[in-house]
Amino acid sequence: MSYKFDSLMKILNMLDSGKKVTVHSLMDDLEISERSVHRYLQTLQIGGFPVHYDRKKESYVFVEKYSLRKPVLSVEETLSLALAKQMLGNFGSGMEKSLNSIEEKLSVKKTGLSGHIVLKAEPPSPEVGEYLEAIHQAIINFQRIRLIYKTLYSNKKSTRKIDPYYLFFSPQEGFWHLRAYCHLRKELRTFDLDRIISLKVLDESFVPINISQKEELSKSFGTWLDGKPVEVVLRFDSDISRYITRKKWHKSQKEKELKNGQLEVSFKVTGLDEIKEWIYKWLPHVEVIAPKELKTIVKKDLQKALQIHLKK
Repeated sequence: MSYKFDSLMKILNMLDSGKKVTVHSLMDDLEISERSVHRYLQTLQIGGFPVHYDRKKESYVFVEKYSLRKPVLSVEETLSLALAKQMLGNFGSGMEKSLNSIEEKLSVKKTGLSGHIVLKAEPPSPEVGEYLEAIHQAIINFQRIRLIYKTLYSNKKSTRKIDPYYLFFSPQEGFWHLRAYCHLRKELRTFDLDRIISLKVLDESFVPINISQKEELSKSFGTWLDGKPVEVVLRFDSDISRYITRKKWHKSQKEKELKNGQLEVSFKVTGLDEIKEWIYKWLPHVEVIAPKELKTIVKKDLQKALQIHLKK
């Protein structure tokens, strides 16, 4: 190895350790001329090392936060990265590769969850993984998409041309969803990625409309976004009120304890489908107070269920 290479490495190590580095100190340490020092520093700068002279410190330094050494992660940081890999790695091969790349840049030691921490999450199908990457590119490039879609409620296939806006994942369901403007329905709709039969990104651009993803999702109860805002009022038995107050189920949630010990809870949500399914979780300890439409739907569903279970 040449003397110049050894000298360059020594300069880099001195800079990385935070030692004071000046032209004269390098002349003494390396036993070289002032001209050679300037040439060596220039070589490092041309080689991509962010070296500059800091007048306040009166020393050559690396730019702020730059270091040759990989950071040593704390136990908490290692656990956080391992949790991210476990959870986000199930979102598709592209996400998994990115996380592995980040890990490689951070530390040579692979992170992994200990046996006493268990996260249950199923990876998406290969098709959904491919859709995620294709839709992501279409969104950032404002490209339209043509897809063949099979709705869950009718199971019928239809061809749709859509303007994609954003993707979101439902941890409760374990499914990916796409929010897009549907040219067939002439409105914003939510599409389930696992219900897509085929997908093609078109060579057509669209002018995006202003949509607040955060605002839309905050109004939904679950993943249901296709509907009008409605206020839902429910009344729970005192026996299960502690289970309801255990967490905030929706941003708009309001609670009121009644004199008889019952708990009255209200939500302002988009559509009734998702919250209806949530209500059924608490039967027979819940009563729908409003709206009348929801009360009628629940009554009909319960009557149908009763008929089925009374059959011999």
